[in-house]
Amino acid sequence: MTSWDRLSRQQHPPRMRRPPGILAPELNYHSVLGQLREQFPRLSPHLAAQVDSMYHTILLIYSRKSKGKSTSRAPEGAAGSPGTSPAGRKLPADHGDLERASGLPAGGGLCRDPRGGGPAMAPADGTSAGPGEAPSHVAGSPRAEDGRGELAWLSGPWTPQETAGRACLFLKPILWDPEDFEDTWRRPDALPWQSKKSALPHRAQKMRTLRHGEPVLATAVSSFMRHAFTCGRGGVKVWSLVGQGLEDRCPESHLGVQTRRAYLRTCLLSSDSTTLLTGGHNLASVSVWDLTAPSLHVSRELPCVGLTCQALASSPRDSLAFAGFTDGTVRIWDLRDQSVVRDLPGHPPGAKSIAVKEQNIWTGGLDTCLRCWDLRTIREPLEYQFESQIMSLSPSPQEDWVLVGTANGQQWLQPTRGGQKHMVGCKDGIILGLKFSPLGQWWVSVGTDDLLGIYGMPAGTLVFQVPEATSILCCDVSPNNRLIVTGSKAHASVYQLTY
Repeated sequence: MTSWDRLSRQQHPPRMRRPPGILAPELNYHSVLGQLREQFPRLSPHLAAQVDSMYHTILLIYSRKSKGKSTSRAPEGAAGSPGTSPAGRKLPADHGDLERASGLPAGGGLCRDPRGGGPAMAPADGTSAGPGEAPSHVAGSPRAEDGRGELAWLSGPWTPQETAGRACLFLKPILWDPEDFEDTWRRPDALPWQSKKSALPHRAQKMRTLRHGEPVLATAVSSFMRHAFTCGRGGVKVWSLVGQGLEDRCPESHLGVQTRRAYLRTCLLSSDSTTLLTGGHNLASVSVWDLTAPSLHVSRELPCVGLTCQALASSPRDSLAFAGFTDGTVRIWDLRDQSVVRDLPGHPPGAKSIAVKEQNIWTGGLDTCLRCWDLRTIREPLEYQFESQIMSLSPSPQEDWVLVGTANGQQWLQPTRGGQKHMVGCKDGIILGLKFSPLGQWWVSVGTDDLLGIYGMPAGTLVFQVPEATSILCCDVSPNNRLIVTGSKAHASVYQLTY
């Protein structure tokens, strides 16, 4: 039972219930979100983005249906006036009326066709525009030249655009078209037998190359913010995934290293896409960057003087951050006051990777040993021996498994509640990165074999592979299950998945 279910009818937020058939045009999604935040102080930012997406989608559907009804209405002279439904309820005659009915400011929302008429709808396939449609995304068009154009693979067939000159915070959440980016089993037209357990991608198409300029040691991607992050020794570069072009050499921001003789080795995007953690060599702390502020800045410093960080993990629910260092230490901080909660003595050659699963911390190192620490006790960790050095870990988001990638190319599923591990695939090279999909039906594996591989649960069946020109050093999967970002020698690649 959720917290919403426990509320009585009198305790529900005001204006959330109304008699059937009565519209409340003055209530918009901003006020709804405000009421939800008052009722639920720990409201996730992802819920706000979902409400925003549903709101704009409803506006689009309402606008199309209204236009369709007006064109199929009885000929002139029939009962009823234009803009009025048979039941006598007024329908928005144009987008201006739709904005006024929904509480949007004038001029916001959908971009208007420059030739007049209704809202401009951009064809997803880039074909020439017909009567009543918006111009295609072709060279020389205003949307192609001003940099605000949306790629069809990012925005879908029709996307509400923001008007020029409107203030926009850095990394402001932007609408994703649900027709292109929601999971297939959640779509209204999904068939009953399309179970989420069997939802595997069948193709990955490279859509963007991000020219970082040095080896990319870690990557992160946020479909919520529509940005990718690439970490190199010199700093983290932030790339917008909005706009046209197959290659990008100009990041939106560069979070450089200011300390002399210091460099980064890893970065981590929090699960709610609100903070970015960076760590490396000869740095006095692990930096926590605030991604919700108008300009990027370090909001917190997690002390680690004299230590070289090479792995990061976090638990936003418990306000904890974890780091693995080259001396084998695993440190835990409290994000609320940046205090050190505990230091775990671990792998002598270094803690290469960290995975957090419920109340347990799993660490893999160059000593070929997988260790599991229970945060609720001070007992010695459980140890599991492998044949080769452990290079990467990824916890299953839905089941009791931790995926282990080793230097001899083997992939193992280690049960987290006891039992025997079993091998689920092997690559022809060192595995340098593993990442489960958000719902755990598949994972991506990269390494020195120059291949991006997609493997399906639970047997580790190879679904498909995509070759790259050089070794792939790292990878990440977007929270919406639709994008993969990989890091290589001098660039990062953005792939779109097709289901």
